[in-house]
Amino acid sequence: MVRSRCRQEGISIQGGIATSMPKQVATTPRILLAAALAMFCQACNGTPTETRLHEAKPGDALVIDGETTITLTKAFRPGTPNGLFDGGVLVSTPGMDKKSAEVNTVCSMPDLPNWPEYDNIYGRWLESGEEPGAEGGDTDWQLLTYFDGTTQNKGREEAPAWAQRLAENACRKGDFSDN
Repeated sequence: MVRSRCRQEGISIQGGIATSMPKQVATTPRILLAAALAMFCQACNGTPTETRLHEAKPGDALVIDGETTITLTKAFRPGTPNGLFDGGVLVSTPGMDKKSAEVNTVCSMPDLPNWPEYDNIYGRWLESGEEPGAEGGDTDWQLLTYFDGTTQNKGREEAPAWAQRLAENACRKGDFSDN
């Protein structure tokens, strides 16, 4: 009778000594294991997350714009005083060929004397096998991102849709937003 009552209460008798383990405690490790496994699976589901440029390493996603992912391929070279130059990115969109680009960004700050009221991001598409920073020269696109929220295309072609987000990543560091 004592043993059956102990089993009902979650008490075990080992070596003549009764030990108690409430049923809730016995299931806690299972719950923790299940939660850890679920979090691990979510991290491995292949969905990239944006990485701040100043923390990124080649292979990290810098921008996710719809189905397009911009991945760092070559770290940006810091410039004087507010520039990030010769960075390499890979543009991946399902169903389309991947494209490599060299990107430069000149960051400003609102109300900074003698500096414009915009960030400037510009880039050029790389040929197969070409490395960022190997050749200087003309840019294919340029986007000015004004602090009032407006943008202005200045290049030979329209800036890619992800360019503004990449400029915010490079220049704002925090949550990438001027708003």
